[in-house]
Order: sequence, then C-alpha cells, then structure tokens
Amino acid sequence: MSAPASILLVGLGGAGCSMVTRLAAQLPAEVGVALLDTDARSLPAGGGVTLQLGRAQTRGMGTGGEAALGQASAESEEAALRRLFTGVPLVVLVTGLGGGTGSGAATVVAGLAAETGATVLSFATMPFSHEGERRMRQANDATVKLAQKCHGLVVVHNDLLLQQVSPDAPLSESFAAADNWVGGALRGLAGAFAPGALIAVDPAALRSILSTPGSPTLFAFGVGQGEGAAMKAARAACDCPLAHAPGAVAKVASLFVYVAGGSAMTTTEAFEAVGAVRTRFGGETSTILCARIEPSLGDRIEVSVLGASLPAPKAVAKPKKGAKAVDPSQPIFEFATEESMRRGLFGGTPMTFIEGQDVDVPAYIRKAVRLPASP
Repeated sequence: MSAPASILLVGLGGAGCSMVTRLAAQLPAEVGVALLDTDARSLPAGGGVTLQLGRAQTRGMGTGGEAALGQASAESEEAALRRLFTGVPLVVLVTGLGGGTGSGAATVVAGLAAETGATVLSFATMPFSHEGERRMRQANDATVKLAQKCHGLVVVHNDLLLQQVSPDAPLSESFAAADNWVGGALRGLAGAFAPGALIAVDPAALRSILSTPGSPTLFAFGVGQGEGAAMKAARAACDCPLAHAPGAVAKVASLFVYVAGGSAMTTTEAFEAVGAVRTRFGGETSTILCARIEPSLGDRIEVSVLGASLPAPKAVAKPKKGAKAVDPSQPIFEFATEESMRRGLFGGTPMTFIEGQDVDVPAYIRKAVRLPASP
C-alpha cells in the first residue's frame, strides 16, 4: 500500500472541484488530489480520488443551494472521509461558499480532517456581489463556522478577481488569477516537504505556524523576473490582492516564506526577499524560510507567504447584576463578516438591493474597477 501524500489537496463542491481539476496537472508529486461533491457530474470517471457525498440524500444531484443538505451529505460519509485523511500531515481544502455543498459540507470536512491529526488550511471563494443577498449571507455564515474548524482560512473574494484583468477579458482569466495564487501556495507548501532544498525546513516547523484552529491567516504570492527578480517577487507578494482584500490580516506573529528560483538564485537574494516580506507582514515571533532551486524557472523567482497569529482571547467583563451570562462555548475568534468587510458603516443594516446589486457596497468593487498598483 502506498504511503499517504505529504499534502492532500481537496476540492469540495462545484467551484472547489473545478479549481483543483485545473491545478492538478501542475502539482508536484508531494501533493495528492481528492475531489468531493454531491453532484456526480462534477466528479471525473477515472483517475484521482473521488468521493460522492450524500448519495442517499441527493441521489447524485446537487444540493439546490441548501446548506443543511450539504452538511447532512458530508456527515453521511464520515467513515470514508476519515479514511481519506488518515496519515496525511497537511490537508488543503479548496471550496466555494454561498452554495449548498461548500457552505454546508466544508465545516464537516475540515473538522474531520483536523480530528484525524491533519493540519487544515482552507481556501474559500466568496460569491460575486451580484449573486444576491441569500448567497452572501450563507457564505458569510459558512466562513465563520469554517474558521473555527480549520487551522488557517484564506478567503478569496470573487469580486476582487474581476479587478485583476481588463474589463473585456473573458471570465476564465479572472479565475486563472485565483488558480495562480492557490497554485503558488501549494508549490510553496510542497517545497517544505520535498528533499533537496537550498535552505531546507522541518515540516513540523511549518505545521507549527498553523497550530491552532481559528488562527487569523495571511497568504500572499508574487513573481519577479530578470535583474533584481527576488525583490520584485517580494514586492509583488506584498502587493498581492489577497493581502489587501477587505478584512485581510495586516500583520501576523509567525511567517513561512518560500522562495523558488532558477539556477542563478543565491542565498543572499532569498534572504533579501524575506527581509522585505518581514517588513510588510511582521513575523516577530518566528519566521521560517525555505528556498529551492528550480531550473525550470529560468530567471524567474516566486515568493509564497503564509502567516498566522494565535487567536486573540476576548476580554470577558464581569457581568452586571441581572445581566445575561456569557456563553462559555462562544468561539474566541471570529472572522469579520461579509457585511462588515464589504459594507463598512452599513454592516449592521439590512442590505439595499437595486436591480440585483447591493448598492451599499463601494462602486469600485461592484463595477470591478481596477485600482492602480502601489508604487
């Protein structure tokens, strides 16, 4: 029997399966792939590990956007999911929130993976603003629940993808940007487990960054080419849209920085890139560097950044006489809600929809206006 992969990339639901399928061809050998969905049409007939969720509940169809059905479908396959995750050190879960399968099943899948001993890092896409209030609220609720079950959560806003390409570009180019970011993360994480690194890192040290479920998580990725490629890549990572999305973590206590470049890359260049990343993102508690020579990159250098901080305990004030007692089961960390991240001062008010658009959302996000890059 073959040993489990060092990293298992899991696509969950239609959006997650689509992204993982697109990425599969470019993944290193250290990354295994599994596809999970209630809809049998999203699962390929041959090759790779596939698991149809909720066969008795959905009869091979989707969940119709019902999160409760997605949750029940995942729970019905608990034994199979535990077998899938057993022995895997790191599980990377990719899913889209807002629909039924991703919103309902992601928390179950992440929780079972964590219970088997895996460190769980999730990449979750949020709906476009024009997809409606119901999907936004469902995605928001799922984000909060998922954050409590996985060790790290990176949120990818679909509206943000539109700002990365020209207005007349096909939609496929927008999703290619997300594939690039997630693929960069996977190459960096896999590099920590593969032998032969210029600067090696203990996989256990990498896992220590994401040691606690609910940790505020940072991810960034950048590429540089030609003269000064390392600093160009570091600056691109610092300017990565994921690091500047609404609600993104500005500073973290611990950082993992992966630097990969062609045969000409030096150790000095790698350390210069790390210095630039630390200046922007922190890493005062610990900074782990892994550098690798990849001749196929030529004069390109890639920088991947993963960071996290321990969840900050909430201050519990002594309740006043007659006040309602604080629920001890309340989570100590919650991600900002979709409303508070996107709607600012309007976060506590009902959404105002006109012709299918939440008009309280800033116009540059709703209209996908590309903002100029920082100098």
